[in-house]
Amino acid sequence: MLALYIKCMAMVAALHHFPPRVLPSIYQVEGGQVGTVHNNANNTQDLGVMQVNTRWIVPLMQATGTSGREVYTRLRDDACYNIAAAGAILDQYRQEAKGNMLRAIGYYHSHTPLLGSVYQLKVILAAEGRRLPKATAAGVSSGGVQGSAGRLSPYQRRLRKAGVQFTPVTAHRSYKKGAYQG
Repeated sequence: MLALYIKCMAMVAALHHFPPRVLPSIYQVEGGQVGTVHNNANNTQDLGVMQVNTRWIVPLMQATGTSGREVYTRLRDDACYNIAAAGAILDQYRQEAKGNMLRAIGYYHSHTPLLGSVYQLKVILAAEGRRLPKATAAGVSSGGVQGSAGRLSPYQRRLRKAGVQFTPVTAHRSYKKGAYQG
């Protein structure tokens, strides 16, 4: 299905000066299709190809001068409109993230740091043609480097608290705060 949307993604990426793999990778993670409606626990919905959340309807109404019904229908049923909206949203998040594209990708999913980080990883792996293992509770398996004293990093503690299964790896002795002498 990606081939059907690639022209729209390329145009939107060029318009916003995104790396060319960003939108196709987000699409692969989101897994939406024309007509897809996903009901969320917070009483919002994710619509269409890029699973644009319905909380964006009012800002899109204001930006386009169209009705809420029109925006909803086009987000759900018009792939290029949905991709263009996703591009505008991602661009807004990139501005919020002061140009940090990876943080903007995380914001596209969630402003919660752990959820955003897991989403970033999924998008990176999608860009590389890989996927996360499905066997873990949180949907991510992450290796990591433990400090030399065997303690978990704050990031690893957040992953473990969220139920992510991983095997910590002890750092090499020549690793010293920011300077690796390999």
